[in-house]
Amino acid sequence: MEERHDLTTLEVLTIGIKAEMAAQTLYTKMKEMAGAKEMQETMDYLIGQEKRHEEFMRKAFADQFPDVEAKVPKNTIVPMPGDLGDDAGMKQLFEVAMEAEKQASVFYTDLASKTRDPNSRKLLEYIASMELSHLSILKAEYHQFELSTDQDLDDFLRGDRLMHFGP
Repeated sequence: MEERHDLTTLEVLTIGIKAEMAAQTLYTKMKEMAGAKEMQETMDYLIGQEKRHEEFMRKAFADQFPDVEAKVPKNTIVPMPGDLGDDAGMKQLFEVAMEAEKQASVFYTDLASKTRDPNSRKLLEYIASMELSHLSILKAEYHQFELSTDQDLDDFLRGDRLMHFGP
């Protein structure tokens, strides 16, 4: 992540808006690839959370800069690690999403520590903590995904590997 100590509130908000939009795109792709209804529902939840964060930032922008149009940058310094192609698999998407949530939390925490405006600080701290909660959700879903793709687990659950189990 590029280190910047001189971001204005306007830049912070537009960078944050872009990051939340990118997360929505990533989770939408994951939802489309998810086979299990439960995982699709989890992705819907995460998409909704990121939309809510985007709305918070857009509202904060409009409140603080009522006469300025929000120009969202093409790229963001809150990274979506790697440039994912259309052929990225679910495992890679999970890894990217988990890393992005970690980095977003660090980014927002760092910005919160640098802002003098108490309302902006509270918003940034809230979003940073939400990004960590998203990371926890993703870790749990990733674990389930790994279990569901493990052939040995399928054998085990069918009973093919139970010869050593018993009284």
